[in-house]
Amino acid sequence: MRIREVELLTDSIEAVKSFYHGLLEQPILTETEEVISLKAGESVLTFTRSHLDESPYYHFAFNIPERKCEQALSWLQHKGIAVYSVNGQDIQYHETWHSDSIYFCDAVGNILEFIARHDLKDEDTGPFTAADVKNISEIGLPARDVIALSDTLRGEYALQSYKSAGPTFSPLGDEEGLLILAAVGRIWFPSDKAAKLFPITVDISEGSTSREFIVADGYVIRS
Repeated sequence: MRIREVELLTDSIEAVKSFYHGLLEQPILTETEEVISLKAGESVLTFTRSHLDESPYYHFAFNIPERKCEQALSWLQHKGIAVYSVNGQDIQYHETWHSDSIYFCDAVGNILEFIARHDLKDEDTGPFTAADVKNISEIGLPARDVIALSDTLRGEYALQSYKSAGPTFSPLGDEEGLLILAAVGRIWFPSDKAAKLFPITVDISEGSTSREFIVADGYVIRS
């Protein structure tokens, strides 16, 4: 599964532009006072200005080359971007997913991840650059009822559970693209932020088929 585009809310288009274009060096595709879209490898990352009373935040991840996690860490640190450290380690190895991850926050409170998946072989070991952001590989979808949302998405889009599934955490898709269903209140690793309900628009593709859907209040409201 490929994540073609995600559309998220933000309190500050200006801060988003400064972080993703200025620091992460992702090209701007379109920009207005209310919306900015950036190219993130093969995906599009779009932010729309929020008019909610509460500041929205999300968790999402970018695939990077399998052998470039150390280089990516140095690249982020050189730009002054603080990363989460767990037990003194800045790179987290996940045995179940056979991957290495670096976690950090953007300028508006989103929890980001660079993930190097060892099942997606890549021989490139050169210096890390902005072009090594391959695609949006994960988007977190908080839900009041994870199983019900999983059943809806699996039924409508023929998605498969990935690795493991349970009542509070259920990934759908594959290494190229994952929808991370998480129960409201579950803490996004390795932050102290709980999964909360904010509207998300996701455009996914499987083979030649492309579908867009909106998740709001933990339910698919349009597809």
